[in-house]
Amino acid sequence: MSGFFAVFGAVLVLMLGVSGVLAAVTGRVALPWLRGSVRRPGVWGAGALLLAVGLMAGRLAPVAVQLPLMLGGVVLILLGQILGPRKAPGEE
Repeated sequence: MSGFFAVFGAVLVLMLGVSGVLAAVTGRVALPWLRGSVRRPGVWGAGALLLAVGLMAGRLAPVAVQLPLMLGGVVLILLGQILGPRKAPGEE
C-alpha cells in the first residue's frame, strides 16, 4: 500500500509542477476543469509550484519547512481563483 501512495504522490507533484510552470509562463491554466475558475493564472501557477515543492519535500525536510510551503501554495492558489483579473493600463 505504501508503494501506491508513493506513486500517487509522485504523479500529483508532477501534475502540479507542470501545470504551475505552464500557468506562470504562458498565463493559461492547462487543466481544463480549472480554466473557468482561475482569474489570475500567474498567481495560481506560483501557488501550484509551491504546493508541488512542499509535497516533494515531504520525506526530505522537516514539517517546519514542509507545512509553510504547502500552506503558502494553497493560499496563492485560492488568491488566484478569488482575486479579479488585472486591468490593462488605461482601463478603468
